[in-house]
Amino acid sequence: MSLDPQNRSAYDFLICRNQENDTYQLYRFDCNASNPFAEIPLAKNLSFDRTYQIAQVGGFLLQWGPLCEHNGKPSYHFNLLNFDPTDADPLNAEPLQTGYWEKKKFWGYRDYYSSNPNEDQQLDLIPMASFVLNMIPAQGRGTFELWNFDPQPNSPGQADPLPHPYTGQGGFPLIKKGHTLLPIGNYVLDRSPDRKTFRLWSFDPQLGTPLSLPAVQEACCSQVSETSELTVIGEHILEWNVQNSDFKLWQVDPHHPDVLLGPVSEGKLPEGISTGAELTGYQPRIPVQQHNAELPGSTDFMRSKIKHVVFYMLESRSFDNVCGWLYEHGDQNCHFVGSQEPFEGASTDNYNLDGTRKVNVSQFKDGKLSEDWDLIALDQDPFHNTSDNLQQMFTDPSGYWKRLKPDMGGFILNNANDQVMETFSPEQLPILNGLARQFGVSDQWFSSIPGGTDVNRAFSVTGSAFNRLGTWEGGNAYKYWPESPHRQSVWKVLWSQGVTDWKIYNAIVWENSVFTYQLYLKGQIPTVDANPTQFLSDLDQFKLDAKNGDLPAFSFVEPTWIAPSGATSYHPGADLVPAEEELNEIYEAVRNGPGWDETLLVITFDKNNGIYDHVAPPYGVKPWPNDMCNGFAYDLMGARVPTIMVSPWIKEQTVFRAEGEIPFDSTSFTATLLDWFGVPKPRWGLGDRMAVAPTFESVFQETTARTDLPAFIPPYDKSFPKK
Repeated sequence: MSLDPQNRSAYDFLICRNQENDTYQLYRFDCNASNPFAEIPLAKNLSFDRTYQIAQVGGFLLQWGPLCEHNGKPSYHFNLLNFDPTDADPLNAEPLQTGYWEKKKFWGYRDYYSSNPNEDQQLDLIPMASFVLNMIPAQGRGTFELWNFDPQPNSPGQADPLPHPYTGQGGFPLIKKGHTLLPIGNYVLDRSPDRKTFRLWSFDPQLGTPLSLPAVQEACCSQVSETSELTVIGEHILEWNVQNSDFKLWQVDPHHPDVLLGPVSEGKLPEGISTGAELTGYQPRIPVQQHNAELPGSTDFMRSKIKHVVFYMLESRSFDNVCGWLYEHGDQNCHFVGSQEPFEGASTDNYNLDGTRKVNVSQFKDGKLSEDWDLIALDQDPFHNTSDNLQQMFTDPSGYWKRLKPDMGGFILNNANDQVMETFSPEQLPILNGLARQFGVSDQWFSSIPGGTDVNRAFSVTGSAFNRLGTWEGGNAYKYWPESPHRQSVWKVLWSQGVTDWKIYNAIVWENSVFTYQLYLKGQIPTVDANPTQFLSDLDQFKLDAKNGDLPAFSFVEPTWIAPSGATSYHPGADLVPAEEELNEIYEAVRNGPGWDETLLVITFDKNNGIYDHVAPPYGVKPWPNDMCNGFAYDLMGARVPTIMVSPWIKEQTVFRAEGEIPFDSTSFTATLLDWFGVPKPRWGLGDRMAVAPTFESVFQETTARTDLPAFIPPYDKSFPKK
């Protein structure tokens, strides 16, 4: 199949099952074609038991039958398929997992939940991102339970893909018998029994009631016929009339009062879709489009050239602070991507006021290296919680709530410390700045939230801050954090798509746990939790894997946090020489490995940590509709942080920016990664900020891999003299 990469819907499929005779057909769906439905030739006389229900969950097709008896117990048979539309008989392919669920798994401690004596004859399972919602709808109570989805892609056989409930059983106050739930992206469209009114719910797996009040929208959707059926197919809602085979395609806009916009297409369904049909949409992962694979700057170019992505997130430095002087002497030879505006670096003209006294931006020790002092510019950790960040960004205390543009004038006022205006020169940080100059750097990449470590790192791998502010990486809050449900991470999205080629590499254990795994992954994938060592390793192993060409497709690398062994994270209060040495060792391991020309090394920082930057962050998209904590709606980005891309497919002296009005923030990394893996956006389930995040594939502009391999010499200081 060939397709413009922007036209993702052409990779969607429609499964049509005849409810009268068990036959089925398969159609390729392209919303932009004059005839969106093209029948796919299959083997003749195909059939699939019409008493079974089917639904896509993650990247798989789940099939389950009606109530039956298995080993003397009321049960439901299930199959989980790696659905392949090119297979001759795709609905009857060899299942990845097969088995039986006992009825009591879903009915729990009660024998019945409604006055309907047949309520248990069919399971009502609704896929929601990487979870499955079980409904037992009654006239008076809509009983639900959210189940964790774990396909166990590396262990085919008879494993249960719904091993554990994610939230306890509860009751929806407004979703009951007769309601039709249509999950699409981060939302669920709820059609009422009158078939005329609709509600749009935000799906949030970390809440006890995952479709929680208030509803995002309540709409009439008057253009939708009461006699029509609705089916989700990719990014669209398919409305089809069982009487005359008319169809309409609708777009879903959660921010528009009508919710359903369009129709974007309408016409007649193919003749093979009869009155008694049941329609199910399916979205496979997106293959590389070969006609774009040699087009620099395209997603397909990135996918064809890059086979390994390494993400190294450091912490607590602003762009001005560590990369602001990168092009102090001019950027005439820069290769700009995204816009042609001059490099936005630091300037000694920028200042904050300490009362009436101006404190200008300066260079620490005039930007020089010496064995007479250490590279430690701050003698205390600046304030950097959200309330402090807002005070630093707005000299008007109500600036955020007035929706003012940040003036970046309150850093000294908040910190009572002139040192937050100090910066480092490229001479002092030659590894960070050397990589930025020799490859690519963005001077328009912002931290995701004005706040601390945990919330910003959460944004980078989950798309939100879990509706929290502050940090919780210590004590019981940290220890027991994985035991409560949370919004899913990028690793769960990948796992639900069958992607298991990833690993988290840590430099140090933090309070007896691997920090990233403990806060953002543990408790989400039962198979991984049962054997975490398969997906966790240390930094020494990363360097060995890189040198031997054994890196997984996706490596997440942690620095050494502030600890007795010394920090390599660039955190204030620690000497920066070890951080530079560690970064250089990581780079050397990658560039000297056999996979160098197929590897992208991403170096970024989680936050600015209360350190001055002169560029005003923009307001951003709220990650989840009902998010709000202490008056903050998660709709403002934090200060700029450096983000550096290292690859032989990136031109020397590249400065890259996002195209369009939304700049890069940390969600841009995961959005690009999921595009690179070919995961369709409606399958992400990572919130609205992630859904609109700009991606950075345009940074790859070299037509042939560079063979010049620059080497760098780390800095020195009093504690770490010249070697």
